[in-house]
Amino acid sequence: MLHLRYATLFLCMLATVVFTVCWWMGWFAGWWAAIAGALSLVGIYDLLQNRHSVLRNYPVIGHLRYLFEFVRPELRQYFFESDSDSIPFSRHQRAIVYSRAKQQLDKRPFGTHFDVYGTAYEWLNHSMAPAATPP
Repeated sequence: MLHLRYATLFLCMLATVVFTVCWWMGWFAGWWAAIAGALSLVGIYDLLQNRHSVLRNYPVIGHLRYLFEFVRPELRQYFFESDSDSIPFSRHQRAIVYSRAKQQLDKRPFGTHFDVYGTAYEWLNHSMAPAATPP
């Protein structure tokens, strides 16, 4: 029985056969056959190697994990980072630096993006008559 994790390798091998037959029949499919064949060879190599269990268990498609791991910092910076994440600087701090570097207005309107009514939000209240501190 074919496991679902090997479906990508099976589809690459099937595509190699189909495109090769189409190419022999005179249709323009040589490049597609070469690409599918190369992916099939990569998948077979992934099955036989011993170093990466992700590639051995998910041939061909396991390479996407390493691709996403490679581009993760850029994706996080531009798409998934919230405005309050501050590693090493928050988006607000970077925006101020960028606007100052461009000699644009670097003032931001007063307010917050945080949920001030949430349970984890902390603040100090002013008091006209502060309580006496115990000695």
